[in-house]
Amino acid sequence: MKPVHVTVLNDQSIIRWIATEMALSDSSLGEGPILWEHPSVPFLQCTGIDIQLQNGSVYRMLSQLDDGNTGGYIGLYLTAREVIDTPCSFEAGSIYRTRELSELPVGVATVTVTESDGQNTVSRIDIVDGGRTVSCWAAEVDERADGSFNINVGDESILVQVDRLRPAHLSSEWE
Repeated sequence: MKPVHVTVLNDQSIIRWIATEMALSDSSLGEGPILWEHPSVPFLQCTGIDIQLQNGSVYRMLSQLDDGNTGGYIGLYLTAREVIDTPCSFEAGSIYRTRELSELPVGVATVTVTESDGQNTVSRIDIVDGGRTVSCWAAEVDERADGSFNINVGDESILVQVDRLRPAHLSSEWE
């Protein structure tokens, strides 16, 4: 699929968000459980986010390093999709889960590229819809040997906040 610039969402009505969420830690450094959130990490970490529009269009937001396979796009970009992903039940032991992001606002979107390094290199965007701001970063959370976390900016994952906070959800449904 040909990449599309994130600003294609401007003035479009977002009605649904579905994401493949990636855990912050797979407990490989200790005996603890897989961690989906931690008080020191104010982000939701995703590998991709499907965005469904009121007009029926679906886009997948992705983040990519410069590997020559994204048509010149680095960081955040969109691809058009035929259908939106379907949320699925959490598979025990997996560091990935696909779920509806009902904690993200819906409504008519205004997209602002807040960090970029050229026309097709988008590091961060703000999507204002429903009066709230969804911020997306091309970045990833890494666990350090001591169990603390580090944010790597310019990576292949997408870190998400709503109004500068980690979106809250009913985790018991998925864990």
